[in-house]
Amino acid sequence: MTDEEKDVMNAEERLPRFSEMSKTELVDALRTIVEESRATEHREAQAIKGAYYALHNKEAVAELEKFVADGGDPRDFESTPDESEAEMRDLIARFRDIRAAWLEADQKIRQSNLEEKQAIIAQLKTIAADIDNVNVNFQKFQDLQRQFKEKADLPESAVTPLWKEFQTVVELFYDQLKMNKELRDLDFRKNLEAKRQLLDQAKALADNTDVVDAINRLTILHNEWREIGPVAKEFREPLWEEFREASSVVRKRHQDFFEGRKAAEAANEEAKTKICAEVEEILAKLPDSFNGWDESTAKVIDAQARWKEIGFASRKSNAALYSRFRSVCDDFFKAKAEYFHKVKEEYSENLKKKIDLCEKAEQLAQVEKVGAAVEAVQALRDEWKKIGSAGRKHSDEVWQRFTAACNAVFDRRKAESSGRKKEENANLEAKRAVIASLGKIPLNGDRKEILPLVRELQEKWNSIGHVPFKLKDSLRDEYRAICDKIYASFDATENRSNMRRFEQKIEDIKDDEAKVKRERDFLMRQLEAKKNDLKTYHNNMGFFNVKSSAGNSMLKDLERKIANIEKDIEQIEQKIKMLS
Repeated sequence: MTDEEKDVMNAEERLPRFSEMSKTELVDALRTIVEESRATEHREAQAIKGAYYALHNKEAVAELEKFVADGGDPRDFESTPDESEAEMRDLIARFRDIRAAWLEADQKIRQSNLEEKQAIIAQLKTIAADIDNVNVNFQKFQDLQRQFKEKADLPESAVTPLWKEFQTVVELFYDQLKMNKELRDLDFRKNLEAKRQLLDQAKALADNTDVVDAINRLTILHNEWREIGPVAKEFREPLWEEFREASSVVRKRHQDFFEGRKAAEAANEEAKTKICAEVEEILAKLPDSFNGWDESTAKVIDAQARWKEIGFASRKSNAALYSRFRSVCDDFFKAKAEYFHKVKEEYSENLKKKIDLCEKAEQLAQVEKVGAAVEAVQALRDEWKKIGSAGRKHSDEVWQRFTAACNAVFDRRKAESSGRKKEENANLEAKRAVIASLGKIPLNGDRKEILPLVRELQEKWNSIGHVPFKLKDSLRDEYRAICDKIYASFDATENRSNMRRFEQKIEDIKDDEAKVKRERDFLMRQLEAKKNDLKTYHNNMGFFNVKSSAGNSMLKDLERKIANIEKDIEQIEQKIKMLS
């Protein structure tokens, strides 16, 4: 393992503490590194920088959200200057200069060490080739070996080739030279004992639960193995093979550990990518109602909660994914703020228009000519219907004010119409006579004969003028009830006849799947249209939340229409079931 990889692992073990620091503590930590010129702690410096700007950006986002929540326009937002940021940038620049100078000096030292060791190897080669003077040069050879093994940093790419060349020269020296056997055997036995101790330590690393610590210790053992001299030929290959196999066990556990972490990071990356896509899909289809925004906001908040529960993705993608997720969330809440701002402006404008109509209606209550005032009020009511909502907070209040002003005009007209009371009483008797005539119509008669008589009586009813106001609603309810009863009787008969005809139709087409399908599709379209009409009427009923004579009349008319549509829907659904 290279020194760079060691630095990465050691830094990773220390990095989590920076995420727990404040910005002031992070600046102090980096200042200490710079002032002490600790150029080797570049991983720590990067981690401090990342932690600082994570806090800095988080504070900026929180400040923006508060600014928007307080009613500010995101486009006008300017974050509060951060006094510590200038010092942080200066410290980062100073550390970068310190690091560059250190790397340059370190490279020169390593290159110089390499040249010195290469010179030692050249001398060893010369001695190994001078077989005749082995006894004279043996001590010098040993001194050169010790000099070569002395600790010195080298360029990473030169370490392995240099040690291989050194080992080759040393092995050549001991293999070819006819040195004193006792001295050689003593040296071999010493080296054998030392290497067996390293072998036992390497095997023990298989039980080390900390795979990072195990691989670091194995690297040290390999360095010590290279520094120990050769052993007898019969032990050389078997001993190395056993040491290599023990090393393979540790390296395999280390590889499996990092592959497992990579798999977890890949799963986290996939999960985070999916969440990003979810929020991007929400952003692509922004809602156009308050309820829709509430639902979408709940989904985005849920996505943020799930994001926090997911661990880190790979180093190369984690920052990019976070930036992508934060950006799409920011865009969503910015769009939400703009929508609510726009709706509030529309509500405000609609409220102004409705207040203006209230003032006009209140002025009409003072007009001398009631007829002209009534016509003007009717025009104002038509204009009112064209104006959109003013929001829940003001809708009821302004509507009550408007209806009160309109009713004041209508009440004046009523007061001035008291002279027509006699005429209204006569109309009352006439309409009661129509109701009595309708009540005498047989419900089981011939439809073709009965319906013209009913329509004639209805036309007579419509031609009769006003009745006393206090009896108008009850009389109209009585009239409509008898008419509904007549039509309901004939409708029931017609419905039974209609269903019999439909049953016959089904019998005729039941063997033709295409016709059956067309009939079903036709009925489904009818059903959908009826349901849409029903939904529209139900929505319209929401406008009649204030009690008034006009409002009650229209409300009852809507209720009758809703009842008729519901009957039609029930009949269509029965027909669809018959086709199933």
